[in-house]
Amino acid sequence: MTDYNALQVFLELMQSRSTSKAAKKLGRSQSYVSKVLAQLREDLNDPLFIRGADGLSATAYANAIAPKLKLAFEQVSLSLEAESFDPMSLERVCLHIAEPYLVEKGKALIQAIRQQTQAVIEMRVWSEHSESLILQGEVDMGLHVISDKPQSLYQKRLHSGSGYFEGNQQGEYVKFVVSGVNQYTNHFEVLNPNIKASICIDNYQLMSQLLDDCFTLRYAPYRAKDALPKLNLDVALIMKASNRHSNKTQWLMDLVSPIINQGVN
Repeated sequence: MTDYNALQVFLELMQSRSTSKAAKKLGRSQSYVSKVLAQLREDLNDPLFIRGADGLSATAYANAIAPKLKLAFEQVSLSLEAESFDPMSLERVCLHIAEPYLVEKGKALIQAIRQQTQAVIEMRVWSEHSESLILQGEVDMGLHVISDKPQSLYQKRLHSGSGYFEGNQQGEYVKFVVSGVNQYTNHFEVLNPNIKASICIDNYQLMSQLLDDCFTLRYAPYRAKDALPKLNLDVALIMKASNRHSNKTQWLMDLVSPIINQGVN
């Protein structure tokens, strides 16, 4: 498997488990993908994929070599990057950002990116699909809390923070749900175990509108020198580990980090 194009086909088949989907992603015909797969099967003396009702299933051999080949392919791609980097050459920049940062920092981030490039800017709220989209290369970078994420993702810590109650504490408690943070955990119980959430929402603007009648847990960043309160959350930039040293990723880190950290007391 020394052919660079054949390597691309194999890795895309591992991702899509479909010759038609792989062909579409690679910009090739389905017959080309099938021809390359047939040659790989002959060269490696292994079927690599078995067709079933749910598509192609990888063999044990294919599963064993795929991670090594993927890493080698990514390292080759990084090595082929030009030494000089011009943001104006970018076609697209995509960020997934957890609330409340999307609302509070989104405009400043868009303005900063637009000053350096005319690329299409996609800025979306962090979702349950964000991690997989980062690994697939569809999202350049995310902003989320540090957690038990796979090693294929690199988490660059920016700052820590905690929570405090805001709003009308005589009213109902509203749980503001952030994907990947508190769907299955009630952080507010750390501060007051007697509180029960009677309203659950995931929209930051709606949450703000309810504060005259209700109350919720707000997030407030702080520096490490401050005493750690009961509830501690570390905020980080999330990126594909193999891309952390790429020119585009380094440029984004240098641009995003100071904006996110601005105003941290």
